[in-house]
Amino acid sequence: MMLVDTSAWVEFDRATGSVVDKTLTGLIRDGGRNVVVTEPVLMEVLAGATTAGRRQDLRRLLTSFEWQPVDPVADFEGAAKVYRSCREAGVTPRGLIDCMIASIAMRVGLKLLTADQDFSAMSRVLPLKVFTI
Repeated sequence: MMLVDTSAWVEFDRATGSVVDKTLTGLIRDGGRNVVVTEPVLMEVLAGATTAGRRQDLRRLLTSFEWQPVDPVADFEGAAKVYRSCREAGVTPRGLIDCMIASIAMRVGLKLLTADQDFSAMSRVLPLKVFTI
């Protein structure tokens, strides 16, 4: 099972043909049993949708997969710890939402499917498992 990051959904939505796009497409074609979504990813994907119709389609798609809810204490504290640990190691995460997504993936032991190289940098500092381009 993989937690699918926003960047992977963007690759899929644009049909880029990248390794991440092909991986996510394959997971969906296999019934989506190994696709996991969380609130921060849904928020980012919906915020980037260019039309109301596309937003509805993406919401319908993402909410059809297994859901990993944010733990309101563990994941917010975890995101702060991710940020601090990275900074102390000389890695500067570009966004706290990415820290939250990393925290969720680590808490539940899921590999993160992403096209965002920031997560690769985080994985050199943290016990974060990533599948990237």
